Amino acid sequence: MAKVDECTYERIRERVPSPLKGLADLAYNYWWSWNRRATKLWEKIDPEHWAEYKNPVKLLLDTPPHRFRELLRDDDFMNLYELVMEQFEDYMNPDSTWFSTNYPKWDKPIVYLCMEYGISKSLPIYSGGLGILAGDHVKTASDLGLPFIAVGLLYKHGYFRQEIDENGNQIEVFPEYRPEEMPIKPVLDRNGERLLIEVPIEDRTVYARAFEVQVGRVRIYLLDTDVPENDEDDRKICDYLYNAEMDKRIKQEILLGIGGMRLLKALGIEPGVVHLNEGHPAFANLQRIAWLMEEGLTFTEALSVVRGTTVFTTHTPVPAGHDRFPIEEVRKRLAKFLEGREELLELGREGDHLNMTLLAIRTSSYVNGVSRLHAEVSRRMWQDLWPGVPLDEIPIEPITNGVHTMTWVHNEMRKLFDRYIGKVWREHTNLEGIWYAVERIPDEELWEAHLEAKRQFIELLRRKAMERNERLGTDDPIPAIDENALIIGFARRFATYKRAVLLLTDLDRLRKLLNDPTRPVYIVFGGKAHPNDWGGKEFLRRIYEVSKMPEFRGKIFVMENYDMGSARLMVAGVDVWLNTPRRPLEASGTSGMKAGLNGVLNASIFDGWWVEGYNGKNGWVIGEESTEPESEADDVKDAQALYDLLEREIIPTYYGNRPKWIYMMKESIKSIAPRFSTHRMVKEYMDKFYSKAMSNHIWLTRENYRGAREIAEWKDRVTESWPKVGFVDVRVFDDRSGLEVTVDLDGLNPEDVRVELYYGVRAEGYHIEKPHIVELRHPKRLEGGKWLYTYHGSALRHLGDPCWHYALRVYPHHEKLPHKFLLGLIKWRGLD
Repeated sequence: MAKVDECTYERIRERVPSPLKGLADLAYNYWWSWNRRATKLWEKIDPEHWAEYKNPVKLLLDTPPHRFRELLRDDDFMNLYELVMEQFEDYMNPDSTWFSTNYPKWDKPIVYLCMEYGISKSLPIYSGGLGILAGDHVKTASDLGLPFIAVGLLYKHGYFRQEIDENGNQIEVFPEYRPEEMPIKPVLDRNGERLLIEVPIEDRTVYARAFEVQVGRVRIYLLDTDVPENDEDDRKICDYLYNAEMDKRIKQEILLGIGGMRLLKALGIEPGVVHLNEGHPAFANLQRIAWLMEEGLTFTEALSVVRGTTVFTTHTPVPAGHDRFPIEEVRKRLAKFLEGREELLELGREGDHLNMTLLAIRTSSYVNGVSRLHAEVSRRMWQDLWPGVPLDEIPIEPITNGVHTMTWVHNEMRKLFDRYIGKVWREHTNLEGIWYAVERIPDEELWEAHLEAKRQFIELLRRKAMERNERLGTDDPIPAIDENALIIGFARRFATYKRAVLLLTDLDRLRKLLNDPTRPVYIVFGGKAHPNDWGGKEFLRRIYEVSKMPEFRGKIFVMENYDMGSARLMVAGVDVWLNTPRRPLEASGTSGMKAGLNGVLNASIFDGWWVEGYNGKNGWVIGEESTEPESEADDVKDAQALYDLLEREIIPTYYGNRPKWIYMMKESIKSIAPRFSTHRMVKEYMDKFYSKAMSNHIWLTRENYRGAREIAEWKDRVTESWPKVGFVDVRVFDDRSGLEVTVDLDGLNPEDVRVELYYGVRAEGYHIEKPHIVELRHPKRLEGGKWLYTYHGSALRHLGDPCWHYALRVYPHHEKLPHKFLLGLIKWRGLD
């Protein structure tokens, strides 16, 4: 199979005339997916073929010789070809990049592992937001020049193609994709044979082949077990993305984590930093620990190295969304791998289950949520891992998601930005100052660009509706939408917490909103429900049912098979992007960022990224600007707030105050485009996490892991003494000018701990609003391992005031700890 696949590239080079040989290299690099000239080049070869597949490899394989001869005589095509190839070469071989300029001495790759990647429609290994985010992360790493390598799985059937039957039921169609017709190449060994990775599963070795995907300057490696060396069951491990069978799901995560690390080792790639995107690939860290122990490190030393160099991003704000498997089932499937290393499983133990998120947290030094609110929710969710640590000091930081601007900006908007901002925005997307130039765009030009985006989206809707009617033999309305009418878009995964049916709560009120002949309103729904999410499927069926009612026929549309291709047109081709999650269950959300970038106005519950994105002028909040959690009881209240917003603000502004609407469009672009770009996001990862993890790597591994041995010895010593560490006596001076604190360190040195006075306005537990922290220094040695700390100052002036809370705390300290509460050890003594 591998040799056949390898020949595909050569076959293309043989088929393509010599002056067009560059098309073969271009086809195998997804750089074309975010370069509009390159996509135009493919479209010119065969517009109908390109519209259907968006796959340049299949396009070149299917193009007849006479068509290539015609293209050689087409001056417009040849000029475009030469321009695209020149841009491609300049991109792939730059004089310098942002990364090389800012990190000139960096010499190790950043390895990123994720279950799915949304790069393009022609690589269907994504299901939704997580994959799209991962794809945008990879593209931006390429743009910025990071030494970035990604690892994932290749799914034979990908995620399903959605069809909706005549009753509104979702039908999942799983096409079988042929690797030899995709823009991917097999990974070969030194002898030109397919490279096989040996992955221990249960009591046997499972073999996995590997494919390479080139995304600009970044490589993604994808593993797949469909090889003759495996038995029939093992060949099907990668049949489906997010396989519902627990057995297959565990094996997929073993393949991704353990298999992914073994692939990198076989390729001679030694990571400096490992980034786990969600908990699915967390087994990678078990493999890394096991290898280090084989080199002679103790478990604690090996864990110190792995933890110090690992970044973990959690995307899920509800406990049920985290992978949890019965620990005995995991032990069974890792039996061959775990021989003599049972302690590895304890890292993820949660009662009698293994929690993949817990495993990732316990083996990572840098943990983040994907928005400011989500980080707060995550701290509450996992606070038991850091007992006694104040919520705002739990080491889970926010790094808010972003979008890859060049992928998601509509071509008409791109032209305007080039004309009125200058092309500087393309490489410096995250610089907020340059986006103020959006004010230079004449209102009529911005509106005309938006209308063109709407026309293209309406045409997509019409085409999809006609194809569906033809397939089913039905007569559902073909969208006949005036481009000047108000279009509201709702498109995302049909999970019940996203409340797609919120707008249908009061059909009488909705009927009045949509059927005013002087102010027509249309609503377009798109998105897939997980095959096993019966609640989500029922939401989809209900929306379709309502769309068939006479009063809503031709006003509400359900778009089949929402994917990256349709998303790019929809996020620019509606007027309002609707988001109605039950707070705080939307961890971040990126579709609204894509819409806002294109001047589409968001109307959203105050949740996820919109808590940071909304500024009062760039869209609307549905209901209250509160971050308090909601329940099902709040649905009716939120629905009424949405109707009120549509009746009093959105519809009247759209139809009665066009200058205000365009003002808000400009405000949306200039406030959202820079702050919610992956350029900002990836640079934030570099500054907050990657650079620090790389420094840890250097310190921990040099001189035969001297740093790892030092920190491990310190951890063992602190952990052994900690049960006896505590406050012996506290004496506050009568005039409150200071205090004396006696602390038993049980043989530890003062350098091994921090003793602090912690105080502020009283709140729940030890959490204090805007706390003041004063470190107590220069203790005096007393007998029996005790130390006397003295403080002089005015901090105690509010002591005794019931509105204030005072406490002392002690916790372990080492200058090389990535976070002061990484060990989760702390002891308190109240002063009230």
